[in-house]
Amino acid sequence: MSMTKLYSVICLLIALSILATGCAAPKPAALTDEEVLVATQNVLTALDANDYAAFTHNYSPDMLAAYTQDKFTQLRDLLQSASGKYVSTGKLSLSNNKGYAVYRIICKYEQEDVVVTIVFKVDGKQIEGLFFDSPNLRTVVQK
Repeated sequence: MSMTKLYSVICLLIALSILATGCAAPKPAALTDEEVLVATQNVLTALDANDYAAFTHNYSPDMLAAYTQDKFTQLRDLLQSASGKYVSTGKLSLSNNKGYAVYRIICKYEQEDVVVTIVFKVDGKQIEGLFFDSPNLRTVVQK
């Protein structure tokens, strides 16, 4: 076999192995999809109800340290002014990032849809991250 063909075969094998790895099903948290949706609903309803204890109930120690009462209040005020109150959750999608199960859920709020990203460790049960994104939120944050 010539060096060109050998090089081509090696490149093809490397590309196929990268593609095969990228096509593997994402690994979930130690919760069912329904349990992830319920956890998300609980966080969002607690936020609307101004219930910090319920909002942080399933948080990891790192998340508890990050989401102080003041940050909770700031988040609540920002969400309600930009998007309104929480109405419902939609379907979720799952991806992985560095050992974490990242769930994105399109949630209905009074004024717009908000993408809520809730993060758990793969095979974990505690909330490790919580993020919100929407056109209104981006506009308010940029001001």
